Amino acid sequence: MKTTNNIAETYNRSFPDFVAYWIVDAFGRLVAMEEDGEATEKILAEGGLNIDGSSIKGLGCGVEKSDLRLIPEPESFLSVKLDKTSGDSSGESLLEHHRFLAHLEDENGDPHPRDPRGILHRMVQKAHDKGFEPFMFSEIEFYILKSDGTPADTAGYCSLPPEDKSYAFRHELGNICKHQLGIPVKRIHHECGPGQNEMELQLTPCMKNADDTVLATWIMQLLAARRNQRIVFSPKPFGDQAGNGMHHHILLRDLHTGENVFVDRSPDETSTNGSSEAKKLSKTCQSGIAGLLKYADDITAVFAASRETFDRLRPGFEAPIFKTWGFSNRSCLVRVPETTEDVTRFEYRGGDLSGSVHLFGAVLLAAVLKGIDDKLELQEPVDCNVEQLAEEERRDKNILPVPLRFDKCIEVLKTSTFLREALGFEMVEFLIERDLELSRAAD
Repeated sequence: MKTTNNIAETYNRSFPDFVAYWIVDAFGRLVAMEEDGEATEKILAEGGLNIDGSSIKGLGCGVEKSDLRLIPEPESFLSVKLDKTSGDSSGESLLEHHRFLAHLEDENGDPHPRDPRGILHRMVQKAHDKGFEPFMFSEIEFYILKSDGTPADTAGYCSLPPEDKSYAFRHELGNICKHQLGIPVKRIHHECGPGQNEMELQLTPCMKNADDTVLATWIMQLLAARRNQRIVFSPKPFGDQAGNGMHHHILLRDLHTGENVFVDRSPDETSTNGSSEAKKLSKTCQSGIAGLLKYADDITAVFAASRETFDRLRPGFEAPIFKTWGFSNRSCLVRVPETTEDVTRFEYRGGDLSGSVHLFGAVLLAAVLKGIDDKLELQEPVDCNVEQLAEEERRDKNILPVPLRFDKCIEVLKTSTFLREALGFEMVEFLIERDLELSRAAD
C-alpha cells in the first residue's frame, strides 16, 4: 500500500479540525478513529497511530495484548459533505467528514491477519506477480424502508415515478458518488421487490471497487436517515420478495499492456463456445471460471454471514445455487454477459453483503488465480434454466449446489487448504468462530 512522507506536496492544504482513519473490521463493518486535524502531518509522517484492538470485535485481541497500529494510506484522503434537505434554513450541513483509508498492523509491525483490506491487498499483489491487473465491479442491492419498517413503495423492476418513490434518493446518491466521492456509477434503478433498489458501479481495480462499495453503502444509510428512512442490505428481509444479492463482475488485464486477457486472440486456441466472436473466451478466462466453480463451496463459506443468506439461496428469485456457468444465463452461478471485446468478463452471482466486501473480493480473486495456475478445464456451458431441471437430471450431469446451511459451511472452513492458503490460518479461524456463533443463534 502506497505511502509518502512528502505531505505538503501531496495535499498543499491545511487539514480540518478532525480527521477520521477508516478500517473495516473482520466482519467487514466500517469503523474509524478520529484524530485532531493538526496532528495529521505527524501521524502520516510517523506511519500511523495506535488503537485498542480488544475493543474491535473479531480481531482476536485480548486486553493484555491489545495495541494495534492503524496505518493510513496518504493518497486516500477524502472529504464528504452532505447538505440538509431543501427547506432547512439552518445553513448547516447534515454532515462534514474527512477521512483516510487505513490498514492494520499487529504489535510486531506485521500485517494483521484478520484485516480484510490487508488480505485483499495481498491477493492483488499476487495477481500483479502473475502479470495481471484485476478489475471488479459490484451490483449493490438494497431495500429502502419507511420509519414503520414497511417498504418505501410498491413498485417493481425498472419502475418510474409515481410508483417508484425512491427516484430522488437514487439520483442524489448517484450524483454524490460520481461528482463528490470519485465513485464511478454504471447504473441506478428500482429492483424487483417493493422498495428495493440497485446501484451498479463501473469496473475499477478491485481494491478501489471494494473500498467504493463500503463508502457507497455508508452514504446510502446517511441519505436514508435524513429522510427518516432505513436501508436494509440483509440477504432476505422479506420471505416472499426478492433477496438482496451482491453480484461481482471480474476482469483481468495484462499488467503491462492493459489488454483484456479474457479474450481469445489466438486462432489456434479452442474456445469453449464458438457461436460468435464476442463469446470466444481465452484459456485464461475459461480456467478462471473453472476456479470459481471448483471453489464455490469455499467462496460461499466466506461471504455467508447471515441465516438470511440461505433463505435467499433458493429457486425462483434469481439467486443461483448450482455450480454451473453459461452465456447470459442468470440461473447459473457464473454468467458471461454479452459484452464488447474490451470488457469481456464474468459475473459471480451467488454473493451478498452479509459479510466482508473485501474478503469476498479476495476469495473470488484467489479462486480465479488458482484456476489459472492449475490450468483447470471448464465444463460445457449451460443454456437452460438450471433450476427447472429435474433432480435426477442434475445428478446425472453432476450439477451440485453450494452449501446451504451453516454446518456445511463450517465443515468447508475446517477442511479447506485453499482458504488457508488464500486468506491465512487466522482469518479462517475467525470465520469458523463467526459461523459457530451464527449457527447457535439460528437454532
